[in-house]
Amino acid sequence: MRIRRAHPIATLSLFATILLGPFFVHIQAQAPVPRSSHVVLIMEENTSFDTTLAQMPWLTSQGAANGYATNFTSNTTGSLMDYLWVASGSCHAAVNCVLPPPTHDFGCTGNTCAASITDDNIFREMNNRGISWKVYAQSYAAAGGTVTTPDNAKATHYYRRHNGAVWYSDVLSNIAGSQAKIVDFSQFAVDLANNALPQFTIIAPDGLNDGHDAGAAAADTFLKANLPALLAKPYFQPGGDGLLIITFDNGNADIAGTVYTALIGPNVTPHTISNTPYKHENTLRTMLDALGISTYPGASAGAAPMKDFFSGYVSVTLPAQNAVTGTQVAVNATATEALAQIFQIQVWDRGTGQKLAESAPGTSTFQQTLTLLPGTHQLVIEDIAAGNFQALHNSVVTVTVQADGVNITSPPASATLGSAVQVSATARESAAQIYQLQVWDSTTGAKLGESAAGTSSINQTYTLAPGAHQLVVEDLSAGTFSLLHQSMVNINVQGDGVFVSAPLAGSSGPQVLVSATARESTASIYHLQVWDDTAGVKLGQSAPGTSSISQTYTLAPGTHRLIVEDISTGTFAALHKTSVVINVVGAAQ
Repeated sequence: MRIRRAHPIATLSLFATILLGPFFVHIQAQAPVPRSSHVVLIMEENTSFDTTLAQMPWLTSQGAANGYATNFTSNTTGSLMDYLWVASGSCHAAVNCVLPPPTHDFGCTGNTCAASITDDNIFREMNNRGISWKVYAQSYAAAGGTVTTPDNAKATHYYRRHNGAVWYSDVLSNIAGSQAKIVDFSQFAVDLANNALPQFTIIAPDGLNDGHDAGAAAADTFLKANLPALLAKPYFQPGGDGLLIITFDNGNADIAGTVYTALIGPNVTPHTISNTPYKHENTLRTMLDALGISTYPGASAGAAPMKDFFSGYVSVTLPAQNAVTGTQVAVNATATEALAQIFQIQVWDRGTGQKLAESAPGTSTFQQTLTLLPGTHQLVIEDIAAGNFQALHNSVVTVTVQADGVNITSPPASATLGSAVQVSATARESAAQIYQLQVWDSTTGAKLGESAAGTSSINQTYTLAPGAHQLVVEDLSAGTFSLLHQSMVNINVQGDGVFVSAPLAGSSGPQVLVSATARESTASIYHLQVWDDTAGVKLGQSAPGTSSISQTYTLAPGTHRLIVEDISTGTFAALHKTSVVINVVGAAQ
């Protein structure tokens, strides 16, 4: 199936386009700010709107393809205070702005604050809700790597005043481990490659790359070099929910004025040009809404979110991204469109190109259970426009479907084990409710154990006699208590103890190889020791933490009783021992 991503602005007539100077401005209905699993903020420095258009082609091309604001004004001349507006909705300096209630004066200027800021802020709200976040600050480590590292420390271009997080008491007091969330920018590529980017990310380029020390062109080069890998991630591709905001603290020469602000992501209506008056508190409000935070610090409480950048989206609550499920997969989704009437929601399997299901005509919600074959599926959930039946927006969810049945994870098949055998298993049933799991030894016909009622997993240890055993784990249905599925595994129980493979009892030369292994089900083995009981001397021992030994010893002619014993960790007591009697012939060398 070809995923159809129609552009509402290009296909619908529910908006007007007005020519304003050199810009086309779309006056259109607005959808709420969609929730995002990855919100990324970048603040650049000292570059006006016009300078950005003239000297930052990569950024402006991304803004043109996604969306940008033509009437965005920075709040206050002086860098730091604008970073504070974005984080807590205030400049925190009564001499520089009217303090929005309930914010306070902490003596902040464009360079520093006289005291740590204790007012509410986005970092506190994320900590309170367990939302992951990081600031990736360039040259942070080289400058000293602490939250109080000053501007230009150790001859770097790191600026503390361009790192808004480090002025708040939450970070300075290391609340919820906040200081560890300020990291060097080098970590960004690592986290991105490992799919470990947090829910909220701030990228803070150093002065050479944010427009402050080397100009707008250098800032654009930094963005072009480092952001394509981010935008290639699934959450920034069609069907994803990533949101990247790039803005500036101030215009040329650090003077407050109109600055370029771009919103980039798959839920941004393509080619949006907004003439709505915005400031940094609107950015804060937009990020909070995207993160699902409904407590608004400072001026963000009265600021409008930047909703005109979003015309619609599909929100999927089930299944979760990368979920592992049974063959019966519940799909719950809701579509929101500001520019079009929704006819229905459709669900497609991208791999097979098949339409799996659709909602009733005239509905914007979908709640059905679908039967899928085992394997990995990319489900495309899209909303269809009334009238022209074109796809408006979609979300893509990847799920792994496993067949119904019982999966035994321990013990492994054909394993040779001690007398204490751990049995771990889980069951999945799409068409029935599981009452419990039971474990049987089919060799003896005895039931070894069962899980608690209403559970679909078991992890228990049983003591088995030496010999071959076939273990069977089965799941029973609730209500009827009938057998649903079962799995089995064959094992050999050798028992606990020390097992000597060499030397064998009998005659031996003076060079005697001692090879042995030990197995303990209920204790941890520290090491093995070899003794010559006849002479009353310890011949040797294995390395700490090992349960086997293979060493050669030179023994005098005559009869020797060799003992190999395993020693427990912690108490260093002998657990088990095995002896073998040999007759050494020939002269010892």
